[in-house]
Amino acid sequence: MKIQSLFFTLYGDYIKDAGGTISSKSIIVILKEFGFSEGAIRAGLHRMKKAGLIDSIKREDKKISYKLSEKGMLRLLEGTRRVYEKIRRKWDGKWRLVVYNIPESNRELRDRLRRELKWLGFGMLAQSTWISPNPIEDTLKKFIKDLYNSTNNIEVDIFLADYLGEPKRLVQKCWNLIEVEQAYKAFLEKWEKVTEKVNYLKNNEAFVTRIELVHEYRKFLNIDPDLPEDLLPQNWIGYTAYELFMKLREELTPKANEFFYSVYEP
Repeated sequence: MKIQSLFFTLYGDYIKDAGGTISSKSIIVILKEFGFSEGAIRAGLHRMKKAGLIDSIKREDKKISYKLSEKGMLRLLEGTRRVYEKIRRKWDGKWRLVVYNIPESNRELRDRLRRELKWLGFGMLAQSTWISPNPIEDTLKKFIKDLYNSTNNIEVDIFLADYLGEPKRLVQKCWNLIEVEQAYKAFLEKWEKVTEKVNYLKNNEAFVTRIELVHEYRKFLNIDPDLPEDLLPQNWIGYTAYELFMKLREELTPKANEFFYSVYEP
């Protein structure tokens, strides 16, 4: 578990709804619960600030608080939507295509774009061509705009297209759903056992468990393209995993909230 991804999980699950800022004192107390030293926490926050993901705020009492930057919030909101709004939706029959031309001299940016596309649920159809069946154009445009703001040595084009063939053939070519299914099975096997222990957890233990649950479930954003129901195998296990995730999170919430608000200051 890395400090950056843990901070995003914590922000989306708590800080965003508690006012949007958190003091450095509180974030240190909270992240120590996950085994991090104060030095590691401060270094992690510094890296996030340098990457433009968080902003620091100097309060009137000269203490420091943190909030997500606009760039960080864009990523958080898209991730939160995909985590908590997993619904059985029908496909609109359209494919979103991204075609890019980024020179070898800018390989770092090209790799960054690929990571972002994968995180948004795109699959690689061919070299420099990625596709998604999801209506994600608006979010995609914001990510692309951010890339253009960082350099002018790239070309990225977005298309909305029809495919004159069997859609599931594209799914098989672009995504390994068997691998995703195995990951969901492992998730279910691990977290079904935790449901039996909820009543025996202390407040801080329930908080850590809930954050770890959300953090682990968020990993599916990197491997599960969240395809429409029409393009998935029958009885898709991802829906079962989502139901367990939401049920367990709700059961952990009362004790977890007690701990968080006992140590939180904006």
